[in-house]
Amino acid sequence: MKTEINGMRPPKQKVTDQGFLTASAFGRSVGIRTYGWFKKLAAEGHTPETLTPHPKGGPDQSYLSPDDITQFHKRFMTPATMEHKFGQHRKILLGKLRAAGVKTFAPNGEDYGPVYLRNEVEEILE
Repeated sequence: MKTEINGMRPPKQKVTDQGFLTASAFGRSVGIRTYGWFKKLAAEGHTPETLTPHPKGGPDQSYLSPDDITQFHKRFMTPATMEHKFGQHRKILLGKLRAAGVKTFAPNGEDYGPVYLRNEVEEILE
């Protein structure tokens, strides 16, 4: 019965009351506006996310807790986060990375956009 199936669903969380960000809002905060980039990165297990049921029964929605955001920043950098940390324009920083042969994070040829491994970036730019 439908009521039994609905009863198996985990309780809904009020994520906005817990300081969570939507994946798209987080993407904008790190300078990436490509739709679905973070969901793809998280689905492959490269970074954590918090999934919550859609309020009207749609697919689960992707949110990031403060801990999820911390874990992302420990592993990855984007041109915007590089610019903020190193105090130079992103084009200068990306030029240095290109000259050193540093590529975007792309395991098995997957494209996640302008996301770089933090340890590779810091090794070159510091």
